Amino acid sequence: MKTYLLNPTLQGKTQFIREGRCMQKASSWATIWPPLTLAVLGALAREYGDVKLLDGNVESMSLEELLADLAVFSPDLLVINTGFPSIDNDMDVARRIKERMPAVKIFATGLFFTLLEEKALVHYPFLDFAAIGEPEDTFRELLVSLKSGCVDLSTIRGLGFFCNGDVQINVPRPLIKNLDSLPYPARDLLKNDRYRLPHNNKAFTLINSARGCPYHCIYCIVEPYYGKKIRRHSVSYLVEEVRECKNRYGITEFLFWEEIFGFDKRFVAELCDALIESGLDIHWAATSRVDTIDEATLRKMKAAGCYLLGLGIESGCQELLDAAKKNQTVEQIVRAVEMCKKVGLQTMGHFIFGLPGETAATAEKTIAFMKELGLDFMQAYCAVPYPKTEFGAMAREHGWVTTDTWSQFDFGGRSIVTTDSMSADEVTRYRQMAYRNFYFRPLYILNTLKKISFSQISRLRGFWGWIRNR
Repeated sequence: MKTYLLNPTLQGKTQFIREGRCMQKASSWATIWPPLTLAVLGALAREYGDVKLLDGNVESMSLEELLADLAVFSPDLLVINTGFPSIDNDMDVARRIKERMPAVKIFATGLFFTLLEEKALVHYPFLDFAAIGEPEDTFRELLVSLKSGCVDLSTIRGLGFFCNGDVQINVPRPLIKNLDSLPYPARDLLKNDRYRLPHNNKAFTLINSARGCPYHCIYCIVEPYYGKKIRRHSVSYLVEEVRECKNRYGITEFLFWEEIFGFDKRFVAELCDALIESGLDIHWAATSRVDTIDEATLRKMKAAGCYLLGLGIESGCQELLDAAKKNQTVEQIVRAVEMCKKVGLQTMGHFIFGLPGETAATAEKTIAFMKELGLDFMQAYCAVPYPKTEFGAMAREHGWVTTDTWSQFDFGGRSIVTTDSMSADEVTRYRQMAYRNFYFRPLYILNTLKKISFSQISRLRGFWGWIRNR
């Protein structure tokens, strides 16, 4: 059986990141990520036949070129990556492929179908299957069924499909207990040298070190996909994955991709010790909550090659943090940034505008707060009322949602939520203001220019141009 995996960006079209909960348009700052999930599915598909992976973000093809490439490969199964912001594009590509190659079975993966299930699938009858939840084990069982010629798909948990023209959503699939049971991503299917960091232009990749989050933030879409319990790869699994990336592909820059890297301090210490002992000499970044890190852990991370920590800050107003059930304090935010600076780690602060209770005063307070913190970088988003989140239910109940167009559910785009205290346009304007006020400070620009090489200036100009046009 032949499987073709597609990240469906066409030549001249908008590039999108579609990886786990991260779904947004690419930009000078939101650099293209390797489609890690597709690469894992590719590794699984290899057990059943020939495999090809095309990431349209870095292998630009027109529609006709893509169709020609598909015709040459002649797949039995097409796996297509999807996301909310990109869904119109994704489904247009899938529809055109089905029109040209009606015998090809199409399997869609991503958060879009996980969060919407039948409400989404019913609109796309040219699809054959969709993963609801974690896709790997569902995909593996589907491959077995297709290869054996089995026509009864009702026993494949976590699968949505069409049966006699009607949508059927099977019972949910339990979360994968042992992440080490998954194969390493088939990175040989990717053009690894084309995924580069915006600040140094070095090739990088993602390492999915853990899944799940036990917290209750009202806007978060992690739970429907990865659950509340944190499940981790073993230290040995992760170190060997890093080793393969460096020795086979020459990659030395990594993002350990999980929600709360500092949650289990003993695990972090063991991983850092193993990385140091390996002598691999890599550079890496991670993300964490502000209340799960301490100075000793940060020093260990620094010694193991960590140079940047992303922090989920969200707001500088305690009342908004409380309303969002963030379960952290402004004081903890300040302390976390101070600790990172003390040990020599750069910081990336993540902020959300438009949370319940947001006003002009709270938005301005958050902008002032982000400038005072001493962050090295920041990213700002608009709160999105995704399905299967508390914020989504709240926004629907109060009539706050301004559109039913799913492609506008984009935390990197314009706000689609108008509350009693702030309109969607105002939320968007404050997000834009945050970028400009943070990055266009004269002292910030001067300090940045002191740290970079001449060759990096052109990339920086592109980034500042992007900020100017936000």
